[in-house]
Amino acid sequence: MLFISRIGCGNFYLVGQVKKNLSEFAAAFGRAGIQIFTVEGRIIIHLISHGESRIKELLLASESSYRGFYLALERLKAKGIVTSELDPRDRRARLIRLTQHDAARLLDSFA
Repeated sequence: MLFISRIGCGNFYLVGQVKKNLSEFAAAFGRAGIQIFTVEGRIIIHLISHGESRIKELLLASESSYRGFYLALERLKAKGIVTSELDPRDRRARLIRLTQHDAARLLDSFA
């Protein structure tokens, strides 16, 4: 998997901790009625911490409406940040992943 080999076990743990801290931070603001993370941000954070994911997993992680999720996903595709392809294990499903370039750039920001 790109993410484990790219960042190593220690940094993989760090990314998980960052995600947890960001989630707690966002929840605190959310209780005050302020949403600080966009749908795109939640998709990217999920992909950084979990690697490639099926659309359904990302939809749930995005905490967004179906329409809002697909609009955000299309924006990320148009910017070349994510790619979409058929899941080789289940041709009915699609896998979303960060592009190699953006994955490296985003992960380097955690180093």
